[in-house]
Amino acid sequence: GSGAATSSGSLGLSTSDAGAAGVSGQVTLSSGTASSGTSGAVGIESGSSSSGSGGAISLSVGSGDGAGGTLSLSAGDSSADDGGLVQIASGTSQAGSGGAMSLTAGQGSTFGGALSIDGGLGSTDLGGAVTIKSGSGAATSSGSLGLSTSDA
Repeated sequence: GSGAATSSGSLGLSTSDAGAAGVSGQVTLSSGTASSGTSGAVGIESGSSSSGSGGAISLSVGSGDGAGGTLSLSAGDSSADDGGLVQIASGTSQAGSGGAMSLTAGQGSTFGGALSIDGGLGSTDLGGAVTIKSGSGAATSSGSLGLSTSDA
């Protein structure tokens, strides 16, 4: 519910823990399919604030004694048009710095995780481009760009 003078209510969606020999339950959010037209969208949003920070959204997968869980973000395939877009962007600011973005592979006791950035395969035309570019500075210099290997 809403709160006129204080906080609004919270919403929790979860399954129960598993027993000693089972697996925990699955939570699925999905929209229906469409035979003609666009299928339904699924939106997950946090609230804005007029006098504080916006709400956070956290996506994380579970740890395990075996392999850790997998987090997969993918856009839809198309048989007659372009494939879907995956876009990840940090926030802009009117009064401070723009939001930072970090992409880091995991640490390992033997090998560190690999990080790979690949342009897509073009079966009948050009392959996808890979562009790495620093930001421009309207009043001063552009951002720096550094590529290096770590010390042995």
